[in-house]
Amino acid sequence: SGSNPPRPVGTAPTSHDATAGPMPPSPAYTGRWIMVRSLPEARRVNVVLHLWRTIAQGALASFGGGAPRFSVGVSGAVINPSGRLLILRHAFRRRHPWGLVSGWVNAGEAPDDAMRRELLEETSLVGEIGPILVIRGDRRAPSLEVVYLVRVSGGTFRPSAETPEGQWWDVRDPPLIGLHPTHRPLIALAARAAGIN
Repeated sequence: SGSNPPRPVGTAPTSHDATAGPMPPSPAYTGRWIMVRSLPEARRVNVVLHLWRTIAQGALASFGGGAPRFSVGVSGAVINPSGRLLILRHAFRRRHPWGLVSGWVNAGEAPDDAMRRELLEETSLVGEIGPILVIRGDRRAPSLEVVYLVRVSGGTFRPSAETPEGQWWDVRDPPLIGLHPTHRPLIALAARAAGIN
């Protein structure tokens, strides 16, 4: 997965409901973001994490804050060999309990390693991680989410305490009720990346 990204600083918020939107949100970084998108995938994550830390530092400095505190999360659109998408019921989400495999990146952990770990912890599955579908931020807090396409390569699905139920859906027709609204566009990206029309 290449060199480790800059270490995430601070603690994770209590929910992982990142708001979809362009990355990075500041217009001052638009030109840099276009350049980042042209980089190889492994390099792209490291550069974006560095830019995000820079944005967080600037925002806190303008308010007289101290050291930057931000979180990095991962989500995965998990597709099995039959081309079906895994949707999990998350026990700690009440309003929109159904969604993709998601979790937080630990300090010093590379995002793709975090995705691999979360997949195993939440589903007992193993998979090929990548490509990156999108890297997005949350307008409500300094945080970053790396979203991957994940192809199942082994294991058998087993529920966990955090994700007590999982269902395989047609990636072109995800559930209408209970699915987290910010995950729906990610599923559409996954279908295109997987070549499923």
